Amino acid sequence: MSEQIFKPAWKAFYKHFLTMALCFIVVVSASVKWTWGKGWWLFGLLCILCAAGDMLARRSRLTFIVKPDEIALEQGIIGRHSIEISTRSIRTIQVRQNLMQRILNVGDILVASSGTEEYEIRAVNLPNPHAIRDKIQAYGRAPGRDADNAYEKQDYERAPDRDAYKKQDN
Repeated sequence: MSEQIFKPAWKAFYKHFLTMALCFIVVVSASVKWTWGKGWWLFGLLCILCAAGDMLARRSRLTFIVKPDEIALEQGIIGRHSIEISTRSIRTIQVRQNLMQRILNVGDILVASSGTEEYEIRAVNLPNPHAIRDKIQAYGRAPGRDADNAYEKQDYERAPDRDAYKKQDN
């Protein structure tokens, strides 16, 4: 089991793609109707470049990493901020999706650990968020992950007479 890295899904940037398409349509129609169409082409190109740059910046500044023993969120382009939470200490994993996110199968994942009241990790627009949540929960439920079971297993394996150990429980 290796780590998996998730970035915001490209399809979550549908507003950016719609803006770029609208700018292109406006520029083409304006350049056909009016004689000063070169100014519109420059304006349209500027709008498209701004939307594409914003889309790339938003996508590259967030990385959600799922490992068997921890999950991590790294944010930032120039300055990086990182939060790691052990899968053993996860209290809640919440998936939030609005209508458009449900249609596109993207969503936000919020994670809270047992030590706080708030969500420490907020990863937005991740692809297939329910599958990511299920994977994190599976890592948390893996054999030997539960702290109580780990201590019981250690006691059981240290017991010289394992049958006597089993009889104590009854």
